[in-house]
Amino acid sequence: MLLLIAVCAVIVMASVIDDHSAALKKQIRLIPQKGFYYIGILQSDSLPEQGKMVAGIKAALASRGYREKDNIRIDVFSADGDEKKLDAQAKNFVKDKKDLIITVGTDATKACVLATKSVPIVGVGMLPPESNNFFDNSYNLTGISDMPAVLNQIRMAAKVLSLQTVGIIFNPKDEGAVIQLNLLRDASEKKGIHIYEVAFDEKEDPISQIEKFSGHVDAVYIPADETVLKSFDEIVKHLMKLGIPVIGEMVRRGALLSVSAEYYRMGFSGGRIASELLDGKKKPYEIGITKQIDPDWIVNMSVAKTLKKELPYDVWQKARKLYLYDGQAARP
Repeated sequence: MLLLIAVCAVIVMASVIDDHSAALKKQIRLIPQKGFYYIGILQSDSLPEQGKMVAGIKAALASRGYREKDNIRIDVFSADGDEKKLDAQAKNFVKDKKDLIITVGTDATKACVLATKSVPIVGVGMLPPESNNFFDNSYNLTGISDMPAVLNQIRMAAKVLSLQTVGIIFNPKDEGAVIQLNLLRDASEKKGIHIYEVAFDEKEDPISQIEKFSGHVDAVYIPADETVLKSFDEIVKHLMKLGIPVIGEMVRRGALLSVSAEYYRMGFSGGRIASELLDGKKKPYEIGITKQIDPDWIVNMSVAKTLKKELPYDVWQKARKLYLYDGQAARP
């Protein structure tokens, strides 16, 4: 009898969830076809990588016939990492009746999902929805997610460096950084590498925190953590003085190597999704959130030369078109 009651309760609950989902989906409309569209792009921060995504978004829209001043107006706003600005601008985009909102970064996407359940949103460079349940029932959201290929980065680094201990500096309050920390733990365990963890405090001097790695690590992994990345240039410069290479997303700013998505290409992919919505034939939940595939192997040759690191043949072959020579000869 108790089993029958439990089964009935499950069936009723499933029915209630289905009804709720259907009601949410009804709130979302196809973008009406007209001669001019208003689009808002909300950036979490002013990082160069996010700027590349925005450039890719605009290029993809233009390639599909949606050109600024001709048939679309794009308002771009960067919150510079300020949550209050993010929330306020997300509400402003909804109040201004944008036909479509494009977000760059996880925090920007969260702000817009909280602001509206009906206006179509294309998220670019956000954490995958399966990494947490925040985006559950966000049927007005589609886009392209980004999760650093931590295992592949460690595998690549192990080919170039003698890795016994890898350091990581991260903001423990940043959800994405903690996810990457756990991925690094798993990846390092598979390779028999130890992890040396430093919790970053933005109120403290970055250099004093970086000094904790001295004499303890063979390389430092810097995650895609907006709080830490604000001090990236200072951090990587000091690590170079210590002779410690950096593994992470910011190769053009001083990391030795990375396996990561190319940001302009990611933005372009997001722009193509946005154009599908503007065509007025699909709703966001009918497209679904995809992942960036075919990550790039990138090596900063200037850093490799400074650290006197030679590249094995397979790394050379796979990454050679993406080397950053900085005026050096065509081969190391």
